[in-house]
This record gives sequence, structure tokens and C-alpha cells, in this order.
Amino acid sequence: MSDVNTFIDAIGKDISATAAPRTEDFVSALIQDLFHRYRPELVGELHTRIVRDGVEVTGQGIRLDLKRRDTGASVSSLDIPVSLKIKVDALAVTIQNTTITLDVVR
Repeated sequence: MSDVNTFIDAIGKDISATAAPRTEDFVSALIQDLFHRYRPELVGELHTRIVRDGVEVTGQGIRLDLKRRDTGASVSSLDIPVSLKIKVDALAVTIQNTTITLDVVR
């Protein structure tokens, strides 16, 4: 007579051999269907600054909109806060012969 662990292990191997390939096909087909049905759009403003030891990226009004490909109708949206620093070792900036222009946006 086998113990419980051997019994569970044998059932697990059998289920993995028969059900896992069908589950993988199902998940792959589902993901493909979703990408054919919906179009993601990222909207908002990203701002970058050079800071000590890296580059800082912040976002304002960053939102992921999910729209239907066939009608363009919005299905859902998600606000995404963005604030990160990309560390860059030994960052140095040299500016030579630079002209800066300021535009007034109204």
C-alpha cells in the first residue's frame, strides 16, 4: 500500500500530462483573442530630468485606456502613477555651444 504523498504525486503527474497542454492552448488562444479585440493606448505626459547619478522619470496624468478595435469605444481605463529613477553610474553631461529657446504655450 502506498502512502498519501506517493498517491498525490502520481495523480499530479497524470493531470499535468493530460490537462496542462490543453490549459496552455486555452490560455494562448485567449490572449490572442484579447489582443485582436482590444487596443491599449497610453496617454499622459512623461517628464525626464537629469539628476545626480541618473535620470528621473515622472508622469502626469498617465492612463492606460483599453479600447475596442472594431468600434474604438473605451472599455476601461487605469491610472498609472509614474515616478522612477534610473541609476546611471558615472553620469556626466557636457554642454557646448548651446542655444536655449523658450516657447510660450497658451
